[in-house]
Amino acid sequence: MNRIILVLILVVTFSCKDNKKKESNVVAKEVVEKQYKLIKNFTIDEMELWSKVRVQLKASKEVEYSEAAYNLSRNSETESAYLSSGLIPVTYSSEYMVSIIVKKGTNNNLFGLRISGVYPDRVDAIFDLDKGTVVDYRTAQDFENPEATIVELSDGWYKCTLSSEVSADNIKIVMGATSAEKSITSWEGKSENQGGIFFVPTSVTIEEVIIN
Repeated sequence: MNRIILVLILVVTFSCKDNKKKESNVVAKEVVEKQYKLIKNFTIDEMELWSKVRVQLKASKEVEYSEAAYNLSRNSETESAYLSSGLIPVTYSSEYMVSIIVKKGTNNNLFGLRISGVYPDRVDAIFDLDKGTVVDYRTAQDFENPEATIVELSDGWYKCTLSSEVSADNIKIVMGATSAEKSITSWEGKSENQGGIFFVPTSVTIEEVIIN
């Protein structure tokens, strides 16, 4: 009888210790809250002034959220092709997120997006606009803590985001259609795929990510 009581006491004691350990682990988890401060929301006129490196940028009949969409397609099979913004001032070592609403185009479902500082500092992502997935994302050199997301909207449209801590005082946004054989760090390189993607110019935004 005494042995049974002793065993029960030991079981209860270890059970209480285990529960306390689990509780302490739960308490130890820190909830990270993020806020987003809008830095820039581009207009169609501003977008048309971006550098068009062997790409065509044309208004289309596509519409999303009552906003006009443009078709962005490649012009070259032998050289890199992309659309690039000018320099955008930012705060060194802060985190920034770029958002864009996109849809697959004719003969193309892969979309490349980059935030770049002084070469080779950058973060890249490739999105599959057919499956609605992030194919890959990666930083180079001194950019840190990358993150990429894709959210389905309607009628084949997706909202894609790319963020990173940037080691730069100025950044550029680079985007374009890409193909399956291209690596994450050279998605804009030469490709036989001359397809394109649709995107909403007024959906392109830059936000500073503030962690509380």
